[in-house]
Amino acid sequence: MSLSKLKGSQPAHPEIDSAEAAQAIWEAVREAVEAGETQKFSDETVQKLMTAALKLFAAKVEQEDRFFSPILGPGELVTPTDVVVTVSEILRAVNLNTFDLAMWFNRSRPPREEEGCRDEGSS
Repeated sequence: MSLSKLKGSQPAHPEIDSAEAAQAIWEAVREAVEAGETQKFSDETVQKLMTAALKLFAAKVEQEDRFFSPILGPGELVTPTDVVVTVSEILRAVNLNTFDLAMWFNRSRPPREEEGCRDEGSS
């Protein structure tokens, strides 16, 4: 999907293809992390990427009334430590706590359509 379709008829960046942009960012991040060169990305850049990803994921879940894995290759590319560090800081950033998280975690969900996704009752 082109990013131009996200904003209606007057896109801010009609020449940007979202899949190509995501692939380029994915590759740059993997290279930087593997080389121990995370300083190549400013804090503000990381904040923009995280905020955009969070907003898009939440919007897709709500608007499409379905769930899918928010990450690639669970257990392979993202470790449990990666998840806990990230989720903990996101909760702090929006002034939520684990009680708030528990209420949302247990909300009812439509059935998952994709294979390989964990069901809400599995661990």
